[in-house]
Amino acid sequence: MSQFNSKPVLMVVSFGTSYPESRELTIGAVETALQTAYPDYQVRRAFTSQVILDILKQRDGLEIDNVRQALERLVHDGVRDVVIQPTHVITGSEYHDVLEEVAEFAEKFHSVKVGRALLTLDRDYDTLISILAEDTKEYGKDTAVVYMGHGTEHAANDTYEKLQHKLWNEGYVNYFVGTVEAEPTVENVLELVKKTDARRVVLIPLMLVAGDHANNDMAGTEEDSWKALFQQAGYPVECVLKGLGQYPGVQKMLVGHASDAMTGPEFALRPQDVQLLPETLADGVYNLEVRSSSPMFRVKACQLRVEQGVMTADLILSGDGYGKLYPGTAAQARQADSGSWIQPHTDSQGRQVFSLPVAALDTPTLCAAWSVGRDTWYDRELTFCREGTNQAEDQ
Repeated sequence: MSQFNSKPVLMVVSFGTSYPESRELTIGAVETALQTAYPDYQVRRAFTSQVILDILKQRDGLEIDNVRQALERLVHDGVRDVVIQPTHVITGSEYHDVLEEVAEFAEKFHSVKVGRALLTLDRDYDTLISILAEDTKEYGKDTAVVYMGHGTEHAANDTYEKLQHKLWNEGYVNYFVGTVEAEPTVENVLELVKKTDARRVVLIPLMLVAGDHANNDMAGTEEDSWKALFQQAGYPVECVLKGLGQYPGVQKMLVGHASDAMTGPEFALRPQDVQLLPETLADGVYNLEVRSSSPMFRVKACQLRVEQGVMTADLILSGDGYGKLYPGTAAQARQADSGSWIQPHTDSQGRQVFSLPVAALDTPTLCAAWSVGRDTWYDRELTFCREGTNQAEDQ
């Protein structure tokens, strides 16, 4: 290892893109914004997509570190203090892969802190919606503004559904969100648009970069591209090849996420999962807000019980559509012994209550929920929010 390096590093981790112009307009712009905001840090780059990294090396002779290589380089360079800021839009598989790799190296640094993805907390959605609305204010109500997200099999795919409902709830009824590789599909969005009075369509990527998906799946000439499908339905279509990283407001959001990481707790390891682990509350009973990844799975009330640092949430759901919970994924719930499923109990007021273990506050936590009506398990994410927490009366 080289001599001790006192300058902290701010490592910006992105999925990556093989489109050079978009890379500098988006990822490069975010990195510049972070370097400007934090001049005392050395900003470094890493990509999570090995496919992209291989293309860049073979086609352009450009070598960029993947996350593991970047962490190894930090160790070699004697860096002691690291802040890692992902630019991923959602807390999906790519984001959690970053956390897992960081976990392997965490003990090699004096401190490691990891920022959250672009859309994590409720206020992130509100901020992004205001940015998107300002950017598209030139379009009238006769224009369907359609955003194309990536999509994933991960439970975090509910992010797109949540963003859609927030847009509509705030009055942006002519705004729509779809995904390339999951749901809502472009066909789902097209059917929704047909039910409106829209006379034209604007397609915009809901991705950090305007790369292959934006140029081909969205704006391409193939008959199954989003542009072609809307044109076949009779709509004039405008394609805006602008990645989220080009929006000054989005750059500011990620600068804020990095700031939250810098002032927050250090990265911690959990044997059962890898998360950002804020400190627990003092022992006691607390009322707190719980944010759900799905509007179909809402928590009406929650009391958090803390005993010797162990947290358990007593959840009252907004309806009776779910009959069992499981602290993990839907796939794990299906394989688990039925005795490990969380059954509801009835409180003194006759309400059904689920008691769910909580490992961390302010961090999306996987939870599987069994639908009574559909007789199947669904992946959900719950975030137990420290902000606004208050001590409950003695029980």
